Amino acid sequence: MSGIPRAFQETCEFCDEFTGGVANSFYARYQGSPRARFVLSTSNFHAFPSIGQLVDGYLLVAPRNHYAAFDEMPRTLWLEFEKIHDYVRSTLSSLYGPCLTYEHGARQAGGCGIYHAHMHFVSFSRAVDLVAELKKRFAWRVLPKLTDICEREERPSSYLFCEAPDSARFLFSETDLSSQFMRRLISNALGRDDWDWRAAGREERLLAAIQRLSHQFKGIQNPI
Repeated sequence: MSGIPRAFQETCEFCDEFTGGVANSFYARYQGSPRARFVLSTSNFHAFPSIGQLVDGYLLVAPRNHYAAFDEMPRTLWLEFEKIHDYVRSTLSSLYGPCLTYEHGARQAGGCGIYHAHMHFVSFSRAVDLVAELKKRFAWRVLPKLTDICEREERPSSYLFCEAPDSARFLFSETDLSSQFMRRLISNALGRDDWDWRAAGREERLLAAIQRLSHQFKGIQNPI
């Protein structure tokens, strides 16, 4: 049921990492140095650099509690999430350029293999072109508000949400996407072939993002 967190899952990468565990991909690569990759933490969310930094400052924002996708998150958390979402977007845009956000709310094989809600924040110059490409490939509809993610009639099916640099929001109806579909598209748009985050090792880009963005967000607990 939407709004009710699923039971703690020992196999969830993020649940383990968020509670200081060692059975997760971040610890496997960095062995406790640094101890954590959070650049912004609030009462209910963490923001942190993605493993596999396709571009500088590639961030994820995820709820501390376990929800398979954002459409399962309770309404009581959405105001806080909206503020964080907008704050992170504007900050990354000022530092790195146009920012695309997206979520693949996957509930079957596909996505990235981590079934814990997380929004991607990716700044790159061809973000607008990528959104246009998605609109050519899939049926879509406009979402007036970010919170409309949890108003989907199709729940609990998978979905692809995307917010363009101009803040236009779209929900795409394609539900059977290949693993890391969006990362593949972004990598291709960048003329590269390093889309698979699981193949990434220890990254200087990730360490640089922690240092720069931790300083940028220092002291921020409840961004308005």
